[in-house]
Amino acid sequence: MDEPKNEVMLDQKLRRLPMGNVAGREEKLKILITNVFSPLQFWFQFVESNNKYNLEGLHSKMSEFYAWHQAPIIRGTLLPGSICAAASKWVGWRRVRILSESPDNATHVSVFYLDYGCEENIACKDLRFLPKMFTDVPAMAVRGALSRVHPLEYMWPGEASMMFRQKVMFGVAYAQVIEEDLQEAIYYMEVYRTKKPGALSVNSLMIQNKLAVNGAELQFSNHCERRLCYVQERLPSFEMLETGAFPMDADREFQKHFRGIVCTASFVMEFKVPHTTNPFLQDLTQALLDWMIGFKKKQIEQITPQWGVMELEYELENELERDLIEWDNDQEEVQTVKKNEEPEQANDQEALQKELQELKELMELHKFTEQEELQEKYLQDIKENPEQANDQETLQMVKKKEEPEQQAKEYGKMFEDMYKEMYNEFSKVHK
Repeated sequence: MDEPKNEVMLDQKLRRLPMGNVAGREEKLKILITNVFSPLQFWFQFVESNNKYNLEGLHSKMSEFYAWHQAPIIRGTLLPGSICAAASKWVGWRRVRILSESPDNATHVSVFYLDYGCEENIACKDLRFLPKMFTDVPAMAVRGALSRVHPLEYMWPGEASMMFRQKVMFGVAYAQVIEEDLQEAIYYMEVYRTKKPGALSVNSLMIQNKLAVNGAELQFSNHCERRLCYVQERLPSFEMLETGAFPMDADREFQKHFRGIVCTASFVMEFKVPHTTNPFLQDLTQALLDWMIGFKKKQIEQITPQWGVMELEYELENELERDLIEWDNDQEEVQTVKKNEEPEQANDQEALQKELQELKELMELHKFTEQEELQEKYLQDIKENPEQANDQETLQMVKKKEEPEQQAKEYGKMFEDMYKEMYNEFSKVHK
């Protein structure tokens, strides 16, 4: 296998673009918005940073390298978190991270583009090992969120996200950074389509079109202008989207289940994540549990006097530990139920196969009987009306059919004569 000797290891991560001290500046920075999930969750590139790190040059070098290294990646290394190179839809090679484990017979795998912040389902044959020389440039996709705007209800409607996407994607935009969340690496900004003075921001346009509410009119706000009472605005988090715990192209059923979790009173008021035994939702549940740990600590710090923080943190740690124990117990229960169901499913499958086989044999017998009856009727018609036969072969079949009948008649006549003769003889002797 043509595997680079200095490929990126599984536990190696691509460093983020360092956050610059740009918050509060009057100048508008030139950006490229590369993917939008909602007005509070999108990814972009600083054009100045792209030029500084020469992202275009990196892509050119990768294309030259993989023109000579055609061996596909080893299938056993297609594990969640692995960093590799992919032949992208943009024509050329891009750096990606594997999001989900690929089954043995799968032909595609889900990946996250580290320089663009978008997700794609890509063929396994289009993936290659990534040499370490291509990791000097940090991941250029930066997390962004509109400042001052909030959804009209608990979560962003599709129309608001669509309007924002149409206004800012596929072209240059300009950003005035209002605040930076260094912990979660998010830039909160006003976004403009032009650099001209006096132009309205996209944020203001959304408020004017009644697709968002102005944050300045809200009574409850906290860190980075996020409302304390609307935890749903924060979810799904960037981490959930970038790791695939919440698919960016999630279907309605998945979104309905997600809203059913984050809109419950126990989740919002008591910080409790409902447990599930659905194996397809385990990654999402675990991601929500992990996210809730940091969120609860932030909320306590903001609403609790300093003298009570230590006591609440201790209670919080105990409660989180109980939640995790319950989660582990649920997973063990799922595995036990699954293990117990396997023999029953095997027996049910065997019984079903037997029933299907019996039904199949019955159908074949019925079909054969029907064919015999039809053939019998057809030959009887030919026998009564020989002129209807359209070939000699059919007449031969009729003749062949009649031969056993004629033989039976002859044998019957012979036995009848013998019986009469024996009866006469017996009568003579009796007299």
